[in-house]
Amino acid sequence: MGYKHLEKGYNIFLGVGMLNLGIIMFGFFVKDLWILVQMVWQTDLQKNFYSIARLILETFLFFEFVVLTQEYFLQKHISLQNFMYIGITAMLRNLLVYHDDTMGILIQSISIAIMILVLIVYRWSRRYLADLEQKEAREEVIFAEEHQLQQATDEH
Repeated sequence: MGYKHLEKGYNIFLGVGMLNLGIIMFGFFVKDLWILVQMVWQTDLQKNFYSIARLILETFLFFEFVVLTQEYFLQKHISLQNFMYIGITAMLRNLLVYHDDTMGILIQSISIAIMILVLIVYRWSRRYLADLEQKEAREEVIFAEEHQLQQATDEH
């Protein structure tokens, strides 16, 4: 009985923490949006193209984190697969903005490839485990049907 109260308290604490994180992220989003509007209206776009592009891509990253917090509140967990998607897209955005250093590009490309491979293995393993569970359930149904058929033929 004590564990239920502990779990309920933990869930409340986690929910409040996620709500605070969402509010903080929204504040940073509004701040970045305001800076972006100021940069577009007040500066030379050709001079500050890369800083404006970086800010635009950073702003879109906030949307992904909002989706993560929404997933938490709707499903009470965040899937590893969504974290991988966000990591891959963040690295791709980073590669689009910072592409001056050749070694940095190589390291970022290798890390993106590794993250994609991990995502493929993760999805394959989940599918494989789900297929195993379904196979066991099908075998149980077939066994039950054969057992009922055997009993019916034995009675006649």
